[in-house]
Amino acid sequence: MFAGFFAMRTAVRWLPLATAQFFGACLGACAYACLPGYRRTVWKHLRLAFGPRLSTTTCHRIALRVFMNLGKTAMEWFVLDRLTFAQLRRIVEVHGLQHIQQALAKGRGMIAVSAHFGNWEVLPMAFAFLGFQGGILARRLRYPEYQHFLWSMRRRKGITTYDRGSFKDVTRLLRQNQIVGMMPDQDIDSLDGIFVDFFNLPAYTPVGPATLALLTGASIVPCFITRVGRRFRFTLEAPIASDRTTDRATALHALTQQWSRVVESHIRCYPDQWAWMHRRWKTLPGTAPDPTQRQSAVATG
Repeated sequence: MFAGFFAMRTAVRWLPLATAQFFGACLGACAYACLPGYRRTVWKHLRLAFGPRLSTTTCHRIALRVFMNLGKTAMEWFVLDRLTFAQLRRIVEVHGLQHIQQALAKGRGMIAVSAHFGNWEVLPMAFAFLGFQGGILARRLRYPEYQHFLWSMRRRKGITTYDRGSFKDVTRLLRQNQIVGMMPDQDIDSLDGIFVDFFNLPAYTPVGPATLALLTGASIVPCFITRVGRRFRFTLEAPIASDRTTDRATALHALTQQWSRVVESHIRCYPDQWAWMHRRWKTLPGTAPDPTQRQSAVATG
């Protein structure tokens, strides 16, 4: 299987970006037709999130575009790997740069929280070509060969990937007033989490970003890469600061709920750009694992 992946990577790497995007969209459409299990999962989650007002036609249209977005994303990774920062800068439009400056002005670093949205691998590249330092937290992939490809692609752009649970490394970066990126938008019951409202449903959500914010005083800045035609829009939202005047449990919940609302707002605007096939609401209240049995980790990606 990896041989096929390597062959596709070699074939796509030197294509023009627009051609790779077209190829990826076709690949995504084929996956939508050929993977009924994932297709039904996306339909189910869209209806859970948007309720009965979402028509069947609209649901199917959004679901198809979800698959097409993921196909484009995969093909873009092969092309983005060879692009220089100058070339990347020409296809990424930046909005909200002042929010990074506002967060870093405190001297305590910044926690960049995002989601599996748009082409999320462009996010660390955008921070890098803007001249900011730091790293990203990510969980290890099931297949080492694919992990090596992704982590090497980031490293060639000057981006360090830290395994989740690298507590000392990420706190050191924040204390050096750098940026730590993470994507805690998934239900991962091996991580410490709490339930917050997400599309008006209780969603088990990692507390890593809030824990780091309370420990270090760093601000949480939600940020997103949105696909706009053949280009991308890099959007940074206003910093979410930790409130140390309340008890820890209340502060953890408040911070986690705040950034979750921002993530939800972007998904509502562009529902076809989020990975709806993930079982975001799989853990139900009252069934979360015993905290003493969970892995202690600060984030996931």
